[in-house]
Amino acid sequence: MDIEQTWTDLMRQLKSYPTINASQIDAFFSRVQIQAASPGFIMLTSDNAFIKDWIEKHYLKDIQKALSDLYNLDFQVLIEVDPTAAAPAPAAQPAPAATPSAPAVAPQAVQPQPTPAAASAQNAPVPGVQSANAGAPQPTHSVAQAEASEPQSQKTETNGNDNEATGEAALTFDSFVIGESNRMAYNMAVEVADRPGSSELNPLFIYGRSGVGKTHLMCAIQNYIKETRPELNVCYIDSMELVNRYSDAAIEKSVDKQSFKNFEGYFQQADVLLIDDIQGLQSKPGTLNALFRIFNSMIPKGKQFVFSADRAPKNIDLDERYVSRFNSGATIDIQPPDDETKRNIIKSLIRHYQSRENTSFVITDEILDYIVDNSSSNIRELKSAITNVIFAMKMNKDHTLSEGQVKELLGNHFIGGGKKRITIEMIQAAVEDFYGVSHKDIVGRGRARSIVRPRQVAIYLCRDLSETTLSNIGKAFNRDHTTVLHSCELISSQMQEDRNLREELEAVREKIRIQQY
Repeated sequence: MDIEQTWTDLMRQLKSYPTINASQIDAFFSRVQIQAASPGFIMLTSDNAFIKDWIEKHYLKDIQKALSDLYNLDFQVLIEVDPTAAAPAPAAQPAPAATPSAPAVAPQAVQPQPTPAAASAQNAPVPGVQSANAGAPQPTHSVAQAEASEPQSQKTETNGNDNEATGEAALTFDSFVIGESNRMAYNMAVEVADRPGSSELNPLFIYGRSGVGKTHLMCAIQNYIKETRPELNVCYIDSMELVNRYSDAAIEKSVDKQSFKNFEGYFQQADVLLIDDIQGLQSKPGTLNALFRIFNSMIPKGKQFVFSADRAPKNIDLDERYVSRFNSGATIDIQPPDDETKRNIIKSLIRHYQSRENTSFVITDEILDYIVDNSSSNIRELKSAITNVIFAMKMNKDHTLSEGQVKELLGNHFIGGGKKRITIEMIQAAVEDFYGVSHKDIVGRGRARSIVRPRQVAIYLCRDLSETTLSNIGKAFNRDHTTVLHSCELISSQMQEDRNLREELEAVREKIRIQQY
């Protein structure tokens, strides 16, 4: 049997089954290679135990069925872990990575399973027990839980994995919905969680606007490591709490000469340090300098860092030495979810509620369409909307709501109220009207400055105002992903110094606002 042809045929056969989600096949089987094949036997390898366990749990029977359908034989399927055999892990990204152009089916993500090695870790330290050589307190899963007034040298030690009682425990890879806008970030997060500190994804810097899933991925990394590597210390903290902790150390300095050393030592005990909303450290030089020292001391020891922000590192008002550190590993953006991803997020929330409450109800496609069409890119807003609908349905005797009732319920819920969503077409029309250029010019290949600048402004505003992907923006302007990014970066840079450009942008925004009503 030709193993390459066997693999091609197997993938095609799997995707042909109506119960199989082709998007999941593409996402996870890309990390698998076929090593041997003969009549009745096939051997596959994956580069980590998570992929192996997941495929065995969810797709082994489907693989056997596909092979049987192809060759009219019963097959034994063997899957082994071989880190050198499967496809290479994602390379470090010096700039935002291009998103896949394939249609986004957005399956529900699959929770990584504990690796055999982790499950059998008999000698892992017991949570809450201080090791003999621990010179500073062990990080907790959220340093915010510590009392700010308590001296750091006296804080209770923990391995940082005690988060069952918080909402963070529900933020797992399993509950994360994959779409075109977040697939690359999800894959990188899984890679970091599976091999913390040992890949080129260190540090991992995830950025995107509020509510697109950055914190979810960070907590998923934390929860996965807790499950698979309980011997590791994991510290999750947001930037404001980091600043507060540093301020506490400054106050304690008068009575404790070791307060700053203890502050840094606290975080240096972590094996994985996750810092959320890093843009909050702007204009906080003391905290930044301390973080700089912590980073430089931990990276050579193979400790993993994960940062998140609402913008790319270069767009955060920080000294270049900090930006270069943040960019020294992998930098990836999460774009706003498209309509299909939002629809799948809603369905995932409904499934979760039905499972938790052991109940059944139906939300019609018309109601789904209304929520998708009127909600913003903020997933928290989406979750709040569907929660309101579910509880309103519970209060009705027949557990149903009409589309009209849902519109009344959510009329003032969505950001922007009754405003229309900003679309690429609205932005193009506003730019064309303001600059006096034609639609043909905006989407064409003309290189005259009188056309290029309006086109770049339109592309920039599409990225800034619309809830669509870079891929869709590129298609609307007949440009590739690189050109879209270049236009966005150029306008973003020029507007810092060019007052006329800033005024032009504001004038176009006003035209767009008028179109919204």
